[in-house]
Amino acid sequence: MSFYDEMAALADELLREFGKALTLRRVVQGAYDPGSGTATETVTDYPGTGALFDYETLGAGQTWIPSTLIEGGDKQCLLSPAAMPLPATGDQLVDGAEVWQVQNVKAVNPAGTPVLYELQLRK
Repeated sequence: MSFYDEMAALADELLREFGKALTLRRVVQGAYDPGSGTATETVTDYPGTGALFDYETLGAGQTWIPSTLIEGGDKQCLLSPAAMPLPATGDQLVDGAEVWQVQNVKAVNPAGTPVLYELQLRK
């Protein structure tokens, strides 16, 4: 087991202990059916473990600054990559009854070993 494999296992262990169960949902649009006027969808859920955080407030409680990518109400998610594909913009993260849209993804991936996924989420 390499050093980064051990770090990934440690990150997963900590998120299981201090985080909670979350589901990454990927919706893929299929072929358009002109007869029904709809496109088929394939929904795939990936159960996982992560932790949600509010972004820190800036200055006098302001969390949204024009011309930046983070808006008020956005959440940061640290997600374990164990048995999880790399999330993509447009995926959804399901936390109980709440569904968040993935806005940005940062993979902590030293030497080709996924250790942690950092997501920016928005309702």
